[in-house]
Amino acid sequence: MKGVITRDIRGYVSRDWGAARAAKDSFWAARIAERGPLEGLRIAEELRQQMLLRDPGWPSADERHEDLLAHARLSERLRRGGRTGGR
Repeated sequence: MKGVITRDIRGYVSRDWGAARAAKDSFWAARIAERGPLEGLRIAEELRQQMLLRDPGWPSADERHEDLLAHARLSERLRRGGRTGGR
C-alpha cells in the first residue's frame, strides 16, 4: 500500500501545473464569455458562501482592514500608472 501512496504523491507533484492552470483559465474565460459578466459575480458569491460555511466569522475585522489597504494600494498604483501613459 505504501508504494501506491508514494507513486500517487509523486504523480501529483510532478504533473504539468502550467497546463492545468492554462486549462482552468481557458474554461473560466469561455464560461464567463458565454454567460456574461454576471457569471463571474455568481461564482464569487458561491465562493463567499462556501467560506462562510467553513468560517462563519470570516472575514475578521483585521482581514477586512488588510483588504481595504490592499485595494487602496492597488487604486493608487492604477492612478499613477494612468499618468505615465505618454500624456
